[in-house]
Amino acid sequence: MSNSSNSSNPPSTQKPEPLVPPKQTVSSMRIVIAESNLTHLSTLLETIESIGKWVLYPCAEYPELIQTLSSGAVDLLILGNVDQGSCFEICRLCRKEWEHLPIILVSHDATIPDFYRHWVSEKGFGDVVSSDPSNRNDLVRVVQNVTSVIRAQKQALTFAVPDVQDTETYIGLKIDGKHATTPRETRLLSILLNNKVSILKACGGQGRCATCHVFVDKGMEYLTPPTEQELMTLSMMKIEQPNARLACQCKVLEQGVEVTVPKGKYLGSEAELESLVGKRAQQTLIHPLTGEILVHEGKLILRSALEKMQSVNKEFEKEMGVLLSRKSKRRN
Repeated sequence: MSNSSNSSNPPSTQKPEPLVPPKQTVSSMRIVIAESNLTHLSTLLETIESIGKWVLYPCAEYPELIQTLSSGAVDLLILGNVDQGSCFEICRLCRKEWEHLPIILVSHDATIPDFYRHWVSEKGFGDVVSSDPSNRNDLVRVVQNVTSVIRAQKQALTFAVPDVQDTETYIGLKIDGKHATTPRETRLLSILLNNKVSILKACGGQGRCATCHVFVDKGMEYLTPPTEQELMTLSMMKIEQPNARLACQCKVLEQGVEVTVPKGKYLGSEAELESLVGKRAQQTLIHPLTGEILVHEGKLILRSALEKMQSVNKEFEKEMGVLLSRKSKRRN
């Protein structure tokens, strides 16, 4: 008699095997880039990526930064302005907890006074460099110099960055079907940027637009709950899928999240769309506030699309004003 018990077993609910970062070589350093201004963070990421093959961990918030530094071997910290934490307090903490960690301080000012450089050096905080585009070469030079020293020290000590097997800290997820690995409780927007996903971030990561929205195919329960601002914005977005989240407003808590990034180009302004009228769309054009498609790829861009964008902008501003007014009244 055949045993049919196997066919009646319930499906396995076991979580997928955790993903861990691949083994890193001496030449593949782990660099943490800390900056709360997402525009500056994106610029720093692009600059650092252009000069070497690194494993980059962008951090936009103080708790996220400290957790990332505590999670494993980090070779270099590039420190800009971080909300909820003074850069000098962060440096002091690093000197206490990770005394050998090299730090490059980043200032957004185009010119850094000599006395400030001297003071930073005297305090032992490392190099300081401007992130202003006019000083890009200086930033590149400092990063190259510091990483060259780190690499030489590693080679001299025959030291290689160890495998990260701490699956309590590092978790896996999928972005557009591709595997990625991240420290637990990392903001989803930071993960997307670190994996070279192009994000417009029209509102600067404040949860007031659609340009960083994604569709969560699996693992919605492994993300932090929507904030009040996110719920407000999602309620005004003109998309059909119910599984949308704003990447700037949620963090990944557990293994098993799978997201899809909408395909197309978010328009930065009405003027940008107006400049394209009469041409064929090279890719699908999407409204930055509501996420709705204005022109499909390959279609002729008509003035009616511009009129629609203008109408949607006015409607969005009106609805947002009403919602913000209600929110203010509830608080009072």
